[in-house]
Amino acid sequence: MVDQRTANELFNEIVNISLPVDYQQANCHNVSHFISLFLESKGFITSKIWAFSPGIYSNYSSQLITFIDKKELSPNGNIDWGYHVAPILNVTDGKKTKQMVIDLGLFPEGIVPYNTWLQKLKTKKLLSLILDFEWYLFNSTMIPNSQLQYDANGMPNSNLKNLILPEIFSDKLIDDFYKYEDDSEQNQWLEKGLAINETAIEFYNIEIEPKIKSNSQTDLLHEYKNLVGNVFNFETVFRDNRWNYDMTTDFQNKHRLIINKYNEIYNNNLIKWQNYVANLKNIIASKDIQ
Repeated sequence: MVDQRTANELFNEIVNISLPVDYQQANCHNVSHFISLFLESKGFITSKIWAFSPGIYSNYSSQLITFIDKKELSPNGNIDWGYHVAPILNVTDGKKTKQMVIDLGLFPEGIVPYNTWLQKLKTKKLLSLILDFEWYLFNSTMIPNSQLQYDANGMPNSNLKNLILPEIFSDKLIDDFYKYEDDSEQNQWLEKGLAINETAIEFYNIEIEPKIKSNSQTDLLHEYKNLVGNVFNFETVFRDNRWNYDMTTDFQNKHRLIINKYNEIYNNNLIKWQNYVANLKNIIASKDIQ
């Protein structure tokens, strides 16, 4: 719990880290988790607020959280999220305590009340949930949670969940939440997610935005947007070093020079975030020992 002045100071410190929030296609969970680690290293514990669109918690809707892509990077012109997440600080205001959200992408000027944050998403039938900061990400299923509680013989399922969700989630497709440990930590999902975002921003600023402004090389621009504007394509090429339906071997061979250039940038960004996260963990560990 912090006072408003301290909360504002912490927000300014977070701004000065230069987190890669301008690439809004993905990785809000990684930005949120990094901020939570940063604040923990300062001695402050956060929560996280999760907002789920009907398209991710129900079989009966395809509705997503949607914004117009002002950068004109996305191939379809929109930013589409199945969910969004941001850290929450409990901020004292006299005798009252307010739950305030830190979201540099949506609110770059300062922290805001969580209701203001939810309203900014402008999505009907959002499902929101506030959890401890340690919950990193969640799994989804095609079967409502209520059906997963019992095995084929009608007995309680022995595969216990990490987190018991509220009753409102019993008929939803949001499954188990998990912490940043085991596979996610060993494979450095946090560090790689931040490196992906930072590399995508650099690619946009250097290779894409000038072509948009000059309205030149439209065919090349379209191909670059398909690479960078779709995070799954961008991660496939730079994080995973693989190919998919869009990022074929022919596509990648055609753009080999630019891919090699940004592979090097991605690797340098990854090293930076690896060092940053390792430093935060060391600070947190030293506090635990004391």
